[in-house]
Amino acid sequence: MKERMLAPREKTCLRWIARGRTVAEIASLEGKSVDYIENCLQSALVALKAKSMAEALQKADLGQSD
Repeated sequence: MKERMLAPREKTCLRWIARGRTVAEIASLEGKSVDYIENCLQSALVALKAKSMAEALQKADLGQSD
């Protein structure tokens, strides 16, 4: 169960991860710094109370098919 809704940027970053993109690729695609993307992903993990990126993707319903 989600503790809070994901911010739009957190969800966008998780979608890119689900599609197999690296943090550096996401930063380039989104025109943001690597640090910014890493912070968004870390925030998403906290928001979803996930211990791993795989768990975050599962909790956010952003599996490989999204």
